[in-house]
Amino acid sequence: MRLIIGFYSLIFLGIVLLSCESKPVKNSTNLDIHFEDIDNFWKAYDIIKPITDHSVRTAVIQDEYMNKGSKALQSLIKKDKLTASDYATYLKDTVFFNSIRETTFQIKNDTTKIRHHLRAFESTYPLATFSDIYFVIGQFKRAGTVIDSSMIIELEKNARSHQTRSAFLFNDKQLNNLNDQNSLMSLIVHEQVHVNQTNINTRNLLSKAICEGSADFLMYLHTGEHPAATQRTYAYGDANETTLWVKFKTDLDINYKYIKTDWFYNYDREDIPPDLGYYMGFKICEKFYNESDDKLEAITFMLDGNNSKKVLELSGYNGGL
Repeated sequence: MRLIIGFYSLIFLGIVLLSCESKPVKNSTNLDIHFEDIDNFWKAYDIIKPITDHSVRTAVIQDEYMNKGSKALQSLIKKDKLTASDYATYLKDTVFFNSIRETTFQIKNDTTKIRHHLRAFESTYPLATFSDIYFVIGQFKRAGTVIDSSMIIELEKNARSHQTRSAFLFNDKQLNNLNDQNSLMSLIVHEQVHVNQTNINTRNLLSKAICEGSADFLMYLHTGEHPAATQRTYAYGDANETTLWVKFKTDLDINYKYIKTDWFYNYDREDIPPDLGYYMGFKICEKFYNESDDKLEAITFMLDGNNSKKVLELSGYNGGL
């Protein structure tokens, strides 16, 4: 199968475009990796640990962490409506935060590994642009995102280890849904793929599935693994691929609108793993890529959300049958 694309022009939109303040860089060597928000967070944490008055704790978090935050943290605060009061409440679970602290500092030693994986992605996709990476502590809303041409990795969701415990924020099952440090490389490649996507309609089931599935596929192509938090989803998908495809195709046919109930971010479901829409998009993109003669052309094509229907059609994907 060969695609016909007139020219390669990737205009950066990102997942959430709030301003044009910073620009993606042209190669992985030039991007900056920032840890200042992690340092500020733990300084604030140490100050408030012995303080019981909620208003005082809130003021310290505001002054020592949020107000001193990087431009990426400021964007995240605005996007997710993060408040110092919520931080002050979450940080009462000192069992949890003490248990991830060492790992958040160890990640500073991973910069060489991060650049290695991004260079691998760049070698496969020379048209790629890259965003600076900011490590922060958020409020458990997501593992990573891209805002204002900056990649933001929230370490409270990516620093699980065998030592991780929680007094009240998480039960054991919920702890297992957090990513570990080894998953960071996969997550970072996934988010860098998002940097290079265009014309994404996240309210459309197929477009959203191809958006996340292509990021997961290209991530897997370069790291050979899925983040810990999604491994159960992919294992379930492989065991139920045909059944899932029938439901997915049915939902496409009826222009199914409740995609967050069955396919994305449905972490409260007990009967199925979350984010099976990622899995379906992955399988479609995998088949599309494998069937394509020109791999660079295939990647460029799948990264444009306007091509979602064509990606499915040209892939010939049929639920593994």
